Amino acid sequence: MNPTVLIADDEPLLRDQLDRLVSRLWPQASVVAFAANGEEARLALREKQPDVAFLDIRMPSPDGLELAEEFGDTSTLIVFVTAYDQYAVTAFEKNACDYLLKPITEDRFTATVNRLRERLQASDTEHFVASIRREIDDLKQRRQLERIPVRHRGETRLVSVNDIRFFKTEAKYTLAFDAVNEYVLSTPLRELEEQLDDELFWRIHRNCIVNADFIETVQRRSNDTMVVHVMDRNEELKVSRNHRHRFREF
Repeated sequence: MNPTVLIADDEPLLRDQLDRLVSRLWPQASVVAFAANGEEARLALREKQPDVAFLDIRMPSPDGLELAEEFGDTSTLIVFVTAYDQYAVTAFEKNACDYLLKPITEDRFTATVNRLRERLQASDTEHFVASIRREIDDLKQRRQLERIPVRHRGETRLVSVNDIRFFKTEAKYTLAFDAVNEYVLSTPLRELEEQLDDELFWRIHRNCIVNADFIETVQRRSNDTMVVHVMDRNEELKVSRNHRHRFREF
């Protein structure tokens, strides 16, 4: 095969590096488009319909994750490029073929090319999907946080995530609440969610993640709202419509 390739990244040096790597390590492939932001990438995906797209996860909107959702039903194979390894699980859950961590090494890029070749030529799709699922499971085991650094009373300390009742975004801060204390975190809620056990920590609103072990009551109000109360805290945590499926049995 002679696959076509899109390279989308807001860093010119990274685009150039990927172009060189494709030319040297995958000479059968040809780069048909470059994009410096999400809008340029979206246009190229529509017009060029490349076989493979290298998408930066954190480029100007729409980012790589959003584009993967938008073009998830097309034949283009997605490879995410990121400096943050906590995005690896999300990458695979968005049906990506692979992900590359910056700085990109030749050995890792070669492994990605081999995976892309296998996928482009695969007749045993079921086997391929199973191998991806195993990698997702391994990544989930490695990515889950056990302790997090927080700011409290002018000092930094480590607290166990299993003691946290809920996380919440207020203004530009991420806050964590245990039985008695309120802590300030430097990690945005979206990035924090990628590192938490999603079987235990439930997103209930765009600004709130709750520890399911501490849910005490769930109330449905007459005005068609739903709120959660957690042990040891007095706050009412609103559940948005998009996340009410978590509470079907309540």
